[in-house]
Order: sequence, then structure tokens, then C-alpha cells
Amino acid sequence: MIAMANTVFKGDLAEVSFGHEVGLRGNGTGSSTGFVVATSGNTCTITLGNDAQNVWRTKIPDNILIGCVLRIYDPSGGLLSDDYASTRRSFYITGNDTTNNTITIQPGLASADGNAPSTSYFIIDNYQCPTFDENMTDHATTGFIHRVLSDQFIGLLNEFSLPEPEIDVRRQHVIGLGRDVNVITSGRETLSGGSLQLNAHSLRWMKYALGGHTAKSQGGMSTYTSSTNVSEHPFNIVTSDPSSTGRAEKVSNSQAVDITVVAGSTNFTGLDGLSGIAADDNLLIGAKVDSVQNTTTARCVASSLDHFSQKNTSGGVLKVISSGVIKYASYASISSNDVTAVTDIDSGAATAALAGNKCIVLLAPLSTALSIGDTRVHLHSDLRGSFTVGDYIQIIDKDTHTIPSQDDTPATIPKHEIRRVIAVPNSGEYIYVDEPFLFNHAINSCGIDRLRYTGTDAKGSPHILSSTKELQNGVEHTFFGHNTLPSFTIEQSFRSSDATPGAKQLLRLYSGCKVSEATISADTEGELKVEASYDAARAYTDTGDGTTLPAFNPHRMFENTAATTTNRKVSGIATNGEKPYLFQDISIQAFGRPVLRATEFNMSVANNTTAQWFIRGYEGQTLDAHQVQHGGTQTPMDITEAAREYTFTFKAMIEDERLWEELRLRKHHKNTNDITFSVNKAGSASTRQNATITLEDYTITKADHQVPSDKGPIYADVELVVRHMKIVENNPYYSL
Repeated sequence: MIAMANTVFKGDLAEVSFGHEVGLRGNGTGSSTGFVVATSGNTCTITLGNDAQNVWRTKIPDNILIGCVLRIYDPSGGLLSDDYASTRRSFYITGNDTTNNTITIQPGLASADGNAPSTSYFIIDNYQCPTFDENMTDHATTGFIHRVLSDQFIGLLNEFSLPEPEIDVRRQHVIGLGRDVNVITSGRETLSGGSLQLNAHSLRWMKYALGGHTAKSQGGMSTYTSSTNVSEHPFNIVTSDPSSTGRAEKVSNSQAVDITVVAGSTNFTGLDGLSGIAADDNLLIGAKVDSVQNTTTARCVASSLDHFSQKNTSGGVLKVISSGVIKYASYASISSNDVTAVTDIDSGAATAALAGNKCIVLLAPLSTALSIGDTRVHLHSDLRGSFTVGDYIQIIDKDTHTIPSQDDTPATIPKHEIRRVIAVPNSGEYIYVDEPFLFNHAINSCGIDRLRYTGTDAKGSPHILSSTKELQNGVEHTFFGHNTLPSFTIEQSFRSSDATPGAKQLLRLYSGCKVSEATISADTEGELKVEASYDAARAYTDTGDGTTLPAFNPHRMFENTAATTTNRKVSGIATNGEKPYLFQDISIQAFGRPVLRATEFNMSVANNTTAQWFIRGYEGQTLDAHQVQHGGTQTPMDITEAAREYTFTFKAMIEDERLWEELRLRKHHKNTNDITFSVNKAGSASTRQNATITLEDYTITKADHQVPSDKGPIYADVELVVRHMKIVENNPYYSL
């Protein structure tokens, strides 16, 4: 029989995407609405109830949590014997059933069976835990959709390899049974060798190679639609008339007018007084600065601060317009209608905030401080209700993160973060995000804003103009070497027809992935390239047939995922932003001078990652239909990072003795003469998508000046050792 083309899996119908990994939390309520524990031998079953905070219980595919670590916290209730804070007991998940809302863990609990107390909760670590998709429905319902939120565009791939499983098969020869192998047993499973090479349309993969990442946008705005109306009610502005004068300011030209709220609507009287206002123009709507009291205090019109639904009188963050750009400043307190101790976060923000007859917007406060690793945000209920799934939350923080070093003045990074909202419970004061927070955020040091994508630059949405490639409302991302690496999940699927999901498909999820090594390189032949090697901790297989068992609805990037202008931004491939950085738009400076005759360069970071296996038994029954065999006990539980190493090499035509002198004198450039790469996208606008790569503290280790046998120009191959790398990129993506 000859196989027909539509019966085999083909490369032109292969798809790959990726997504973040995020931890989960289950709340005890003292009844079955929280969670119930039942231990049998060395295994415990946790049954999740319908408490509003357990939003994910029906949003995770069967057995997707296998291999994850679970910890119970209960400082004073019935689960005290398993309280991680006091006992350091932790558990690994060997199965989960979405239909029955159960999670199976080993070892068993030391505490008694029954309803978890209202004082208790459990946390599932983010590692190996794909971000859940609010749109998933269980196979017990009609028209089910099984998937996780692995909807991110990997990039303009030239080459891609998966970390295919390799099983360590043990063979034993038994005396007296001949020379053949007599016993074969399967041991641990390794998932290494994953790699990708892409033409860099963004540098997002350096986030996963370096670990540190901050992001700052222009923030949410209002969009003018008519003489009295804006497109939607501004975030953190009251919906009823506070009987006070507010201020509206046009972002592009800083024209401002007095306004008042029309109760219960998106109307504001006075908008038609703005000079040159037109449909779709972006505005800031907030408080009116009436006068400047001193060098740090702005006095607002009496009671105009009542425009804000929530504000923190003990300190926070405000945003203003300065020369057509949104900037942020901090303040120490609010006394009556005085905003005191206004201080720059962005250069010039305080000056703009203290200018009379202008507009300032107070960012909303947190209700509870955020800690490293948190995956939900505690807000006032008024603020929680204004978020919807698919929005983004931005945290602007006046505090900075210090990078450990031996420098006299250690480098600092701003602690701004942006996360996608993945769940908004129908009660309570929490929203859930798609990736753990990297930093601590104190209530009096930060403020939050709501961000939304649109198909244009409306509401402050990042956007790239098709004519000039101008980047409007760009997001500033900073990548830097951090002590941990974020993990991610790769989704890969084959199919035999154009149908989605199709009657015949092979879909696999590789979770717990970490980048072991990454390289940025360019030569005079074309595109800036990024290469990365990565390993995985678990391979999860879709075993459903789509009829009697649930089948995954895979992400087809340009069919059901990034099929609109807005969703292309969500997935990381904005319209007009697809093309990569090119060699002719790269400028290099090293040793304090421009490098004019470089022909190629290569920057790499190695994380020296190592997969870690641990002795842990599995007492369940293994079936062929299981997505992960043996409860994941034969796969690594973690991939750990070790010493990070940077290398930088380049090749240049020699025009002076500079490189030789650097080598001869053994110069160490410490906090001086940083190596910088200025990279721009093609286009005619000055504000295009761009990046600056900085290599700090370096010394040259090799500079070959060989005599060319062809009597041609002399080239030098140069190698340097670098202590630290930082990348700042302005692009149209809220999160990466």
C-alpha cells in the first residue's frame, strides 16, 4: 500500500509556540468549597472545591501538573503538621483529574483527613506548570477546548530542535543464562538537546537566557471619541461626579483643559476645549495642578484628587506628560490637596508634575505588598472589577534592584514589571497573572496601571506605523543577568491535514524548559541572529482522540492565535514589526571608540544548567493512556543554574595598533568604555524599534594579527571576557 500525502505528518503542517509557567494557589475555606484532603498510605488526594479563588480548577488539562512541587501552608489550623513554613514538608504531584477536580500527591499528609481549614492554602511551584488558559473547558462539557496558554510566537525560525526524550535503558546479564542480555529495565529520562536559531525580529529570548527582566510602557490612556466622550472609562477614575474640577491633557501636544465627570458614564464635559483635538487622539484624565508650592510640592485644585477612585496618601507613583511622552515620578504623601516630595523616576517627570495648570494621574495602589514569586495581585474590589482577562497590569516602582558586583557604585535596574491578566474571580479582591513577579513591591513605593492592546495606538496601545515604521507608545524592556532563569513550556504539534485541531495530530508539551546557552551574532550577510540551546524537564503527550477522550486544541499561530492585528501583538509578532534587525543598522563601540571595520561579532552567555533527578517512588498504577509515565518520577524535578559566563568575539580589518596595545597592556575596562551595540529596525522614523546591548567590565584575552597568505588586508580575531551584559529594547510588546 502506498501512503497518501494526507495520511502522514508533514513539516509544512508542523507548528511550534511557547508560553510562560506560573504557580497555582488553592484556598482552604473550612468546608468543601476550599479543598478536601484524603490520605491513603503514602498517597494523598486533594479535591478542589468551587471557591472563587480556585479559578484554575477546571482550566488545567488532565495530568498537566505531574512533576510539579506542592507545599501546604497552615500556621494554626488542622494542617499544621504539613505546614511548610514550620515543617519544611513538600510533596510532588503524580496526577491531576480536571473532571473530578483532584490532585494526587506523594508522600501522604501527616495531618488528618477532611476539609482544609480557612487558615490554610497550598502553593504549586511555577516550575513545570504551564500557564492555564481561562478559555479552556473540560471534556465533560459540550464543545470542550483543551489547551494551555502557550500562545507566544517563538520567532523567525531558521532551525528548531526539540529536546527529544532519551531513556537510560539498563541491561543485565545473568550468570547461567547464556551471553544475551537477560533483563532490560528503563531508568531515568533525559530531555536535552533542544535548540533554536532565528532571525531576530525581537530580542525576547535574551530574557530567558539572562533571567532578569523589567518592562515599562507609556501606560493606559483615554481615547477621544467626541466633544464630551472618551472610548472607555479611565482606570482608577470615579464613575460618579466628585463635584470637583479635573483636567484632561492631550498627549501629543500637552494642550490641557478643565473637565468634570458626568456621573455613571464615559462622558466628561469640557473636552471640546482642547486645541486641535481629533477622534482617536490619546488623553490623560486626572487631577489639575493649580500651583507649585515649592521645589517638590504640587498643589491641586481643591478636591480634584477626589477624581481618583483609589489613592495612597502615604506615598506612591504618578504619571505626567512631558514633551509628548508619558513619564513617571514618585511622591511621599498627600496632605489635603498637596502632593508632596515629588521626585523623578524618569528624568524630567517631577518638573512636568510641578508645572501649574497641568494634569497628573495618580497610579492606583496595591492593597497588599507583592513578594518575589507572587502570581496574584491584591487590589481594592473597585479596581479588580475593572480588569478583564487579557488585560495587562503594570507596576511602576520608584525603588531599584542592585546587581551584585565589586563595583564602587553597583549598577541598578528599575523594578518596573508588566504581567498579563489570566483570571479575574467573580468575587474577592485578587487578579491572577501569567508569570511570577521577579521583585518585591512595597505599597508606598509603587503604583499600578491597566494596559490594553488595540489595533492602533488608541488607549496608549503600542503600535508600528506601516509607512515610516514609527514605534508609537513603545515598551522599554531591560534584560540583565539575574540569579534565576524563567522557565517556559514549548508546544509542538504535527497534523496530517489543514483542519484544526484535525482528526489526526501529534501534540506534545515540553515543560520546565530553561536556556542553557544563547548567542547573538551578526555578519555582513544579513540578519542579526539569536541562537539558544535549552533543556526540558518533562514531555507531556496529548493522548486524546477528540471523541471519547479530550484532544488538545493546538495553537495555530496565524489561524486561531495571532489572527488579528491585536492578537499579533499579544503573541509577540506585531504587524509591521515582523522583519528582523539587519547588519546595516548596527553600530558598535568598543575600547572607547567606534569599531568601523568589523565584519562579524558573536556574544554568548552560558548558564551551565544541570538537570537534577531525585529518589522518589511512584505508588500509582501506570497505564498506556497516561500522558506522563510513572507519575513523572523518572524525569528531572529541576534544572539548576550554575556559574554564568559571557564571551564576546569579533573580527575586524586592522587599521591601527589599538587591539594589539589592548592585549599587550592587559587593560581591564572597569566601568569605563563599555562595549555597546546600537541596533535599529529599518524605517524612516526616529522612534523605531531599537535595542542597545551593553557589555560591562571586560578585558581582552586574544587578538590574533596573522600575516595573510593571500597578501590581502590584515584581519584580527578578537576574544574578550565580559563580566556583565545588559540589553535595553524598545518594542511593541507588553510582555515577552
